[in-house]
Amino acid sequence: MSAQVILSSIGLVADIVGAILIFKYGIPPRIDPEGHQRLILHQIDEKEKARAAVFIKRSQVGVALLILGFSLQLASNFT
Repeated sequence: MSAQVILSSIGLVADIVGAILIFKYGIPPRIDPEGHQRLILHQIDEKEKARAAVFIKRSQVGVALLILGFSLQLASNFT
C-alpha cells in the first residue's frame, strides 16, 4: 500500500470518529426546541457542571479529529 492510500485512510477514519464525537457530545443550543420554559435558580449544580465539562472536552476532541483527518487527506494528495 502506498503512503497516499494510508494517509487518506487514516484521515477518513479520523473524520468519521470526529463526526461521531461531535454528533454525540456536541453542546445543545440554549433554546429549547419544544418551547419549554425552565425555572432558573441561583445555585450551581456541580454534577451538571462536571458533565458539561466532559461534553465540551469530547466535542473539542471531535473537532480536532476532523481537522486532523482533513489535513491528512490533503497531505495525501501531495505525496
